[in-house]
Amino acid sequence: MLFDYLNVLVFTAVGLAFVFANLLVASVIRPSRTTKEGLETYECGEETIGGAWVQFDIRYYTVALVYVVFAVEIAFLFPWALVLRESFAGTGAAAGTGIGYFALVEGVLFVVILFLGLLYVWMKGDLDWVLSYSGANYRPTERPTLRPANVSEIQARLQAAEAEPPKVEAHV
Repeated sequence: MLFDYLNVLVFTAVGLAFVFANLLVASVIRPSRTTKEGLETYECGEETIGGAWVQFDIRYYTVALVYVVFAVEIAFLFPWALVLRESFAGTGAAAGTGIGYFALVEGVLFVVILFLGLLYVWMKGDLDWVLSYSGANYRPTERPTLRPANVSEIQARLQAAEAEPPKVEAHV
């Protein structure tokens, strides 16, 4: 009995030693980046825009969690279906136990609870990607006419821009 615990202890010690040894080797081998460019977040060679604390819409996380729940459901239902088949056939680990109908009811109850959770999220509107708008319909007041500017208009705009001094805004 104590030998089983010793196996777990040795396995845990070897795993921890492996993790910390890899961290130590990586800290010695990796390049040192002390410049401003080296310390920036890598985004495919593009300069970063804004801070890292950007607020995302909560619906992304809700849809991701619903996906994870149903992926886990599938991971549970495949072995359940195999055991259910064996229990109704009277073979395998469930031979002679008579748990076939109990396993069937238990699996159906599991699926029903998950379905009710999905129905709740759906009725709450967390799966809608387009927010609904309950205000008055938008009606533009005037339709702008789009036409290309001619050469004299462009020259007039350039002369007006050169004549007027640049505006400097003070940021406090």
